[in-house]
Amino acid sequence: MLRVWNCLETLHDRRLVLLAAAVCFLTSLAAVSLFQRARIDEDRRRVVWLITAGMVTGCGVWATHFIAMLAYTPGFAVQYDSIITACSLVAATVMTTAGFAIALFMGSRQGALTGGAMIGAGIACMHYVGMASLRIPAVIIWDPDLVLVSVLLGILLGAAALLVAQYGDTPLKVIAASLLLTLAVSLHHFVAMGAIDLARQAAIIDDTNLLSPIALPAAIAAFTAAVVAAGLIGAMFNRRIRLGINKRNMQLDAALNSMGQGLCMFDAQGRLELWNDSYVRMYRIPPDKMFVGATVEQTLAARKAAGTLFIDTEQYVAKLRAAETGRMPTSQTGELPDGRTINVRYRPTKNGGWLATHADITDRKHSEARILHLAMHDQVTDLPNRVAFNEHLAKVFNEASAGQGSFAVVRIDIDHFKEVNDMYGQATGDAVLVELAKRLKQACNGAFLARPGGDEFSIVSLIGAEPQTAEDICARLSAVLENAIEIDRQPIQVRCTMGVSVFPQDGADADTLIAHADLALYRAKAEDRGTIRFFEAAMDQQIRDKRLLQRDLVAAIENKQFELYFQPQATADGVIVAFEVLIRWHHPERGMVSPGVFIPLAEEAGLIGALDEWVLREACREAATWPNHLSIAINLSPVDFQRGDVPAMLLAVLLETGLSPRRLEIEITEGVLIDDFSRAITILRQIKQLGVRVAMDDFGTGYSSLSYMQAFPFDKIKIDQTFIARLEDNPQSAAIVHAIIGLGRSLRLPVIAEGVETEAQLAFLAAEGCAEIQGYLIGRPQPIAHYRSVVAGLGGEAKVKRAS
Repeated sequence: MLRVWNCLETLHDRRLVLLAAAVCFLTSLAAVSLFQRARIDEDRRRVVWLITAGMVTGCGVWATHFIAMLAYTPGFAVQYDSIITACSLVAATVMTTAGFAIALFMGSRQGALTGGAMIGAGIACMHYVGMASLRIPAVIIWDPDLVLVSVLLGILLGAAALLVAQYGDTPLKVIAASLLLTLAVSLHHFVAMGAIDLARQAAIIDDTNLLSPIALPAAIAAFTAAVVAAGLIGAMFNRRIRLGINKRNMQLDAALNSMGQGLCMFDAQGRLELWNDSYVRMYRIPPDKMFVGATVEQTLAARKAAGTLFIDTEQYVAKLRAAETGRMPTSQTGELPDGRTINVRYRPTKNGGWLATHADITDRKHSEARILHLAMHDQVTDLPNRVAFNEHLAKVFNEASAGQGSFAVVRIDIDHFKEVNDMYGQATGDAVLVELAKRLKQACNGAFLARPGGDEFSIVSLIGAEPQTAEDICARLSAVLENAIEIDRQPIQVRCTMGVSVFPQDGADADTLIAHADLALYRAKAEDRGTIRFFEAAMDQQIRDKRLLQRDLVAAIENKQFELYFQPQATADGVIVAFEVLIRWHHPERGMVSPGVFIPLAEEAGLIGALDEWVLREACREAATWPNHLSIAINLSPVDFQRGDVPAMLLAVLLETGLSPRRLEIEITEGVLIDDFSRAITILRQIKQLGVRVAMDDFGTGYSSLSYMQAFPFDKIKIDQTFIARLEDNPQSAAIVHAIIGLGRSLRLPVIAEGVETEAQLAFLAAEGCAEIQGYLIGRPQPIAHYRSVVAGLGGEAKVKRAS
């Protein structure tokens, strides 16, 4: 090694040696950077970077050699053979490129060592071929040992340099690899130069193809430096870009793989470019089955192998191809064999390809189905609700209208269901509905059963071509007309009433069929609860008449077509003490309309409030003009008490008319107290605070009259006329009347009997001690003009001749 040092110390220009070392390091740094660029780039571009790295390395080694040779001063002129010099450059470039290629494509530790050794061999080849181009007046004698050492140094250091470059792309490792490669070139050169002994001989005569010893190395060094610098700058610039791209790719991968949706991107040729982990997990595809460049058919084949193809694959592929061809955003939904529902959305991309996102909407579908179920079903019984019933009826009607048979509509009402709720509570009432729904469903035998609301059920049943088979439906349903339902060991008797209409004879549209079934139901409830009634044409005429009469009733209120009639109330000996005020309607076409007809109609239509207020005001105004201060009794409908402003209305009328409150008596029936007992009692107490008296009308006909007597201090009780009418031939009626009069006596309440028509009835009541009587025997309802002398107080006590 002393020989090598002496050669370097005595035979070389140090400045040019440093220049050679600098060029060597720069070329090595550029070569390593370009090799790193080739490692991380795509297949096509990595070859370009590989060749560039080989050329830069070869040129760098070649330039380093000749700059170092320029620094070599043996003591005589040195010239170079141009052809051999060019061959040395080619040898260096080819062998270093081959070394990089081995390391890159083998991609292993062995490949890095082999490729590095190839680069070391290329350095040696370049050096000794370059030395062969020397033309000097001397013979070169080589030291074999140092020649071998120089070759081994190049190979070993080259292998180490490429091994470091293969397994690290940090700046420190890049510099380390560059230094190792620089050492491989430098140590090889200077050890090889130390292996030379020169023996002088005659001067060179033929100078053909010889290059200037200064011009060639200087020009090549400048050119190589420019190439190396450009390569180094380009490599470092591309490295920075690549690092930025890698960072963005890492961020993109993180974002894509954190998506809940599966994603696939295809190019314009239908080749797979990108996918995420969610897609692979969603379809349970092994990761090695997904690869860049896969076709749609190959991805579908991977899904088929995993058992996750859509059930209707043909439709899915057809829509996929249509979206690909049409270049329009679209979507489709498919079912997987495991029951999952996947929504696929397609979006075209600018490069001619398309992007597909796959979303598992199974849970959303289940939620939507649940919401739809809740929207279309009753929450208590889980039967279809009114909306579902109407939709089903419309569907059946359309099918039947197209000639596909007949059907029946059955409307079912639970009799007195409110009383079940009031007596046992809503929870028990719901349990009754659930049990009744089960029994109706069994009796329906597959017919459509719904609960539109409240205590109503509806059935739509196909009955084929012969309407008379609707009787079969009723025969099955009759089993649930009377039901003893046990809830929490408590037997509850439930009775149902039903109305039936049949298409086509009972209606030309769905609404008419429902209305006619309701008419049949109302008729059954009015005439015989717990039965089934079919619609009849006469019912339709009745409802038409009812609607016409209701319209006329509105006009009658506006035009004041009503008239007040007064019926006297007297003591047992015929002294008139009061009048009951009654209303009569003189219809311009129908004549006198019975109150039993228009009063319920007014209550149903919501007109009773205005009607009762008119009666109250006109009666009080009339009574206020009487010289004989007789009392008046006026009936108020239970509907009035649902408004809650009855006391205010009474006070306003009394103040307006000037009638003393002590002369006004309000008659109510049990209907006022049944619906909302506490509210009704509060209103009645407010009425009594005004000084107005309150009487219980139709006493004895209700099931809880005695409890009402205990809850509220009525001023009078009125025996219903049904008991008076049968006094002479029914001992039970006589006993009831006797008991009521005795009750009044015990409670110190006046008792009045209505409907007294015979002397025998009067004699019985007088003997029992009944305080007052009312009926045709005393006087019929008449306009007040008929009783003008009575209300005027003419002839002392007001008496009337008994009606014959």
